[in-house]
Amino acid sequence: MKLEEAFGVVGDSVAAEEPVDNRAPDAAAAGVGARGACCPEGACQPRKRAMRKLLLRERAEQAPDERASIDTRIAHRVVAAPAFVQSETVLIYLSFASEVETRGIIRAAWELGKAVALPRVCAARSLRWYRVDSLDSLSVSSFGIKEPPPHENREVVPGSAPGHVAIVPGLAFDCQGFRLGYGGGFYDVFLAGFPGVSIGLCRERQLCASLDDLGVIDSHDRRVDFVVTEQRVVSSASPTSIVG
Repeated sequence: MKLEEAFGVVGDSVAAEEPVDNRAPDAAAAGVGARGACCPEGACQPRKRAMRKLLLRERAEQAPDERASIDTRIAHRVVAAPAFVQSETVLIYLSFASEVETRGIIRAAWELGKAVALPRVCAARSLRWYRVDSLDSLSVSSFGIKEPPPHENREVVPGSAPGHVAIVPGLAFDCQGFRLGYGGGFYDVFLAGFPGVSIGLCRERQLCASLDDLGVIDSHDRRVDFVVTEQRVVSSASPTSIVG
């Protein structure tokens, strides 16, 4: 199912739930920012919840061998991307369940002599990053995700040195670099203060022209610099310029 079709499936079911924006026109406009008619704060939540449920189910139902083939092609594009090639430190999530697989990217980074840091979930919707040299010493968090041990001498402060690139997960992305995440807000907080290059991983079927047009972008949502699928690399700075 194409992403736009998925939004059509849930559109009618959430219409009655969506809150009415009763703010003054000037206040509503203040939430729009520089990217167009995004939702007023919180107004997108019913639609987002419905879309997350549908996309998680659809992603899990895709055949494992098909996902693996797609993810291998995504990994090859990431490793060949100039931002990755030029990076010294790779901040990357460890894939979980049916997410785009990242272990191949991690191994490639190690083979190229790059530092690899994985995130730990902390309070206030924040992530802290710790350098890892293998995946053997990770522990399972309360979210069911493997995390690195919080050794002080292994912590990496994002953007504190040049050459940091961040690999970002998401349930869906668009050609402007916006993402539909899992609802925790951790990566939006991270991206808001990250000065390096960010790359979102996305299977082609979860990429659309504009999440804003589909009504699931809030004023706090942040974009990545590039989106990589198995077919292309899309720059959010120039969405019409697509590298095959």
